[in-house]
Formats: sequence, C-alpha cells, structure tokens
Amino acid sequence: MKKFILLLLAFISLMGFVNAQYSDTVTFEKPTNEIVIDTSSNNIWQIGKPQKTFFDSAYAGKKAILTDTILDYPRNDTSTFIYIIRSPYSEYCQTCMSFWHKYDMDTLGDKGIIDVSYDGGNSWLLLNDTIVPSFESFFQWGDDYHASNGISTTHKLITSGRSDGWIQSAFCWNWLIATLQEKKDTIILDPDSLMIRFTFISDSIPKSKEGWMLDEFIATEISIDDCPGGIKENSVKENISVYPNPATSTLTVETNDILFNTCNLQLFDIMGNLLLEKSLINNKTNIDISAFPSGMYAVEVKTEKGVEVKKFVKE
Repeated sequence: MKKFILLLLAFISLMGFVNAQYSDTVTFEKPTNEIVIDTSSNNIWQIGKPQKTFFDSAYAGKKAILTDTILDYPRNDTSTFIYIIRSPYSEYCQTCMSFWHKYDMDTLGDKGIIDVSYDGGNSWLLLNDTIVPSFESFFQWGDDYHASNGISTTHKLITSGRSDGWIQSAFCWNWLIATLQEKKDTIILDPDSLMIRFTFISDSIPKSKEGWMLDEFIATEISIDDCPGGIKENSVKENISVYPNPATSTLTVETNDILFNTCNLQLFDIMGNLLLEKSLINNKTNIDISAFPSGMYAVEVKTEKGVEVKKFVKE
C-alpha cells in the first residue's frame, strides 16, 4: 500500500471506525465510469500512453490522464474532467482521495484547479481546508509526498509551475453531518453524487509546456458506527473532557473519575500522524497546540477502564 493509505488506515483505527470501508482505485488501464471528460468543447484531456519529454510514462501501468498525450497545451484553454463517487450518502461519513500527478506549466497565467460539487454540478466549491464547527464537518489536505526525494511539503491549492517528478496529493473530507443539516446549508442539500472536478487553464501567451498529468486515483469511503457522532459509546466516555472546542492555543484534557490514577494520552492529526504522547497525572493536563495548523485533531485517552477518542478543532 502507498504512504497515504497507510496513514488513512491508521486514522480510521484511532477514530473508532468499525463498519465497512469501500475503496476504489483508478489507474486508466481499463475503461472506468468514475472519470467523465467534458466532450462539449475542445477539451484537451485524454486518457492514454504519455508520449512527451517530461510526461514520458504513467505512474502506474502504461496509461494516465493528461492534457494531450502527444502535444503541448494550447493557449486560451480551459479543459475539465470529473471524478464521480456514486456511493449513497446515507451509508458513509467520510471520503478520502489520493492521486499522483506531474505538471509542467507557465507560472504566470497557467494553472490547475480542483473543486467539488455536492449537488450534481449545479454549484462548485474550491477544495480548500475548511472547518465548519456548527456542522462538525471538515475538509483537510494532507502534505504532498515527492517521489523524487521522499520529502513532504505543504499542499498548494493552485497547481502551477513544474513539478520535480511525481507527487502524491491527498485529502480527507468529513461531510455527512453537513449534508444532514436540513435547510441550514445553502449548498449541501439533497446531495446526489460527490463530484470532484479537475480544471486546467492556460492564458493567451504561447509557450511550449506539457500541462498536467494524473494517475492512480484511490478513493476511500468510510462508514462510521453511530453517525454522525463517529464515536461508539463506552464506559470511559462520560468521564473524559477535552476543552475548549474549538481551541486556539491551549487544550485541556481532564478525567472526572478519581479511579483514573494514570492515563496515557496521544494526540493525532487528521492523517493519523502521532503528534504528541504523554501521561495524564492527577486527572488533568494542558497541551500547547499553538504551533499546530488549523484543522481537525483527535485525542486518544487510555485508562484502566478502556479507551476513548475525543475530536476537537484547532482554529
């Protein structure tokens, strides 16, 4: 399994996801109905064998999706394709996706954009890090993994310039709570399929560059017990408090039961990375989270009575 899937499975485990998990991989070696290319205009997205200088091979197998398999991209172009996840919304609480891509674009006016539609394509939102505490929903990009040197960097919402080879990007999105807020959200109402749109845009200045190439999409949908809460009831739950939520600089973890003499505490980010581990002594501890980026996190507390996971938002 690739790096992202390992991190994802770790996060699934710590958050108490216990029901079925659906995963789908698209490598373009055979026809797929997950990918829809707009054929209503001069769309330059093609599925096939890369035959360019920088785009000389696919990441997995022989085929990828790219802005023309042979030619450099033209000026004044806007081309799109859509990845459609057709699973029923009533069964899943979180969607995660990873993909590999290479890009070779002019940095002044050419770019790649990824946005999402909850309503069958009637409206679109840029996929950016979003926290909606009133819905307890969140979206978060993971770091980009560079295959050329094994390092990770912060994901950039707009793709432009030239990559250093293949890069893996990944995001997770907890959306069920937002979709169930009847008449409280103007965009996420009566969702059909989750549609993720990839758009390539070039300006009016001619140049000789190859564009954008993507391969090996892995989409994972997770069913969570007792949605939308995501945490199963147990004997520890009512005795562990994590506050404030949302938090900005300091998080307090407190146990209300005097029998919890010593607790082991671990802090994870949304990708399942262990950020901190310490013992909770005398029923209370404060954690400095001021250096952490905004997003959703999880605190796992282990006591002699069991294990409890609490989610919180860092603003």
